[in-house]
Amino acid sequence: MKMGKVSRTVLLLQVLVLTLGDLHADPGEAQPELECQAALGEALAVHFESLAPVDGAEVRFEELRAGLKQLEADTVAQKLSREHLALLEREIRILSQGVADYREQYLQWVRLTAEGEKHQELRLLNGKVYREVVIRRVTDVGLEIRHLSGSARLRHDTLGEEWKDRFLWTGDEAHRSLVAEASADRKVAELQRYAVEQGKDPVVAREEAEARLYLAELESSAPIVPAKLEPSEPLELAELEPAELEPARKVAPRSPGKSR
Repeated sequence: MKMGKVSRTVLLLQVLVLTLGDLHADPGEAQPELECQAALGEALAVHFESLAPVDGAEVRFEELRAGLKQLEADTVAQKLSREHLALLEREIRILSQGVADYREQYLQWVRLTAEGEKHQELRLLNGKVYREVVIRRVTDVGLEIRHLSGSARLRHDTLGEEWKDRFLWTGDEAHRSLVAEASADRKVAELQRYAVEQGKDPVVAREEAEARLYLAELESSAPIVPAKLEPSEPLELAELEPAELEPARKVAPRSPGKSR
């Protein structure tokens, strides 16, 4: 009987582990997403309270308010709630017709949670298809992916509307990002050309340039001001004990005419 109970206990523990799945997850891996979830949840709550209930939707407004409180509780308990948060954000966006008040927090969260996402295929507007796709990163320009034949960078204007709506891409942001990237590429090319002319290894030259920039930042920082010392209390002279002097001995005067 005891062995049977032990076996059932072990079986229940195995089922529990398989069901929950995240018991063995490294808490450190989820920390960045938890931070984004907390920031977006807080921004959504503030934005939601600024909205006026739509006629006939008062009950749904209260349900959304309760959902935001539950999201806050989940975050405090270090529990990720991707689907719940996505649903709340979508409904609040529809009610407010925009995401201006919490856009930055939303972009950070939705782009972070997309990393590692897998798709059997990804089709571009021009008909090109990538298979066995894994999203590596979402940027202001578009997607960076791995696929069956290698890797690729896809601009947002080559992707469908569902992608654009999800990641809120805009042409202005993409343009600014591309300009900054082109500027960085030019600096790298100039540094490599200079290294070749000087007969240096380009990698060493780049490291030296980064070190100079770091030192320049240190030198331009505010000087360290020593702490002010409080004036010390005046020193008091120790009281000296009077010295004990021995009494002088009387010496008889010499008689005149006598010599030793």
